[in-house]
Amino acid sequence: MDEQSKLERTRELARQIWEAEGRPDDQAERHWLMAEQLVAAEIEAAQHDQEARS
Repeated sequence: MDEQSKLERTRELARQIWEAEGRPDDQAERHWLMAEQLVAAEIEAAQHDQEARS
């Protein structure tokens, strides 16, 4: 996944987290960090899946 795709996916997940939590103020950094962790996990899972198929 290239950097632009990572950024877009992180933005999408951060927004979903924010919305799921009722759109609280002053939580953007926490939501962003959570989203970054989720994106990293998605990438790792995809790599592991790809390796398992090889």
